[in-house]
Amino acid sequence: MSVASMTGYGAGTATRGGYVVRVEVRSVNHKGFSPRVTLPAELATAEPALKALLRDRLVRGAVDAIARVELAAGTAPEVTVDVGAATAVMTALQELAAACGAAPPGLDLVLRHANVLHVQSPSLPPEDAEALVLGAAEDAVAGLIAMREREGEALAADLLARVGTLEALLGEVEVAAPAVLEGMEAALRQRFARAEAKLGLELDPGRVTAELVVMADRADITEEIVRARTHLERFREALAGADTEPCGRRLDFLSQELLRELNTIGSKCRDADIAGRVVDGKVELEKVREQAQNIA
Repeated sequence: MSVASMTGYGAGTATRGGYVVRVEVRSVNHKGFSPRVTLPAELATAEPALKALLRDRLVRGAVDAIARVELAAGTAPEVTVDVGAATAVMTALQELAAACGAAPPGLDLVLRHANVLHVQSPSLPPEDAEALVLGAAEDAVAGLIAMREREGEALAADLLARVGTLEALLGEVEVAAPAVLEGMEAALRQRFARAEAKLGLELDPGRVTAELVVMADRADITEEIVRARTHLERFREALAGADTEPCGRRLDFLSQELLRELNTIGSKCRDADIAGRVVDGKVELEKVREQAQNIA
């Protein structure tokens, strides 16, 4: 599956039964899927179906969907007149005019001051409402997904570059680690030699060897480097579309695991140069995590 951003916009229109429905869909970052649907009363019955479509197609993100409905061009509204009310109002106005010696009232006065004329849209059956909303929403979601994928390509390119930087930093740490380990061993031997000179006795060679082995094991970062490289390779695979599911959550998890390995390397290998590279790696990884959180 291709990499897609969680940010996007799409709009679609559908026409049926004398009505036109326009649906707009926007999405932004969110840890899960959070839909918010706004429909006019005529389309309210379509809300469950619309939410189901959004969940199925978008999976992740805070999604806002807004639908509007209007009459299609050439569709006449339904007009009704309350003849009884209009006649009663006209009679009352005529009597008032006669009593006041005024000119007889016209129909325009009745229409302005009496609720006798009703204009409304043709009724919209629930099945037509759902068909209209889903038809327009399909186009809107398609447009949103296309925008998400375009942004996803840019995010993937940026992340791949940062993964390359992290791989280079790991390589530098791996090259520097043996010399650091040798220096730690030499420093420990010097401490043993000073202790022997100060105490005037010879330390047990077996014990010295055992201490050196323990020190080397504690300071060895080979496993951490191997695991970090594996995580970065999985990162590349996810960005290449190897997963059948959206990769955002996987990238977020891999970022956390990479941070764990960098922290362990920093704590095990107490060397200023390696510590500096670990800090650089954490800075780069933080940028990776920020970008990965934009991915669906």
